[in-house]
Amino acid sequence: MDEQPLINADLIFIPVETTPGVGGQARTKESGEFAVTYSRGGEGLPAGNYRVAVSYRLMPDGTPVPEGDTTPPIESPARETLPRKYSDYDQSELKATVSPGKPIELRLTTKKK
Repeated sequence: MDEQPLINADLIFIPVETTPGVGGQARTKESGEFAVTYSRGGEGLPAGNYRVAVSYRLMPDGTPVPEGDTTPPIESPARETLPRKYSDYDQSELKATVSPGKPIELRLTTKKK
C-alpha cells in the first residue's frame, strides 16, 4: 500500500475469463509477501487471470483480525479499512495474471489520481 508492505491483509483470488479452478486465498506476511492456498487444498493456483480482493480489517483496538478467524464480517467487531475498489469480492479492480515461476505483485494506493 503506497509503496509499503501491507502486513496481515487477506487476499482472495477469483478466477476470471477462461481460467480454470475455484481460486484461492492468502495472508500477507511482514515483508508483504504471500503464498496462495488453493481453495480445494494445496499451494498455488492454476495459471490464468484472476480478480483479487484485498481485505485489511482491524479490530476496535487497532489490531488486525487474527489469521484463520472465520467470524462472518457482518458479525465481527472488525471494520474494513480498504476502499471497496480493493476489498469488495465482486467489485475489486485489482487483477493478477498467474504464470509458472513468476511472482505476483499487487500495488494498492490511497492517493487520488
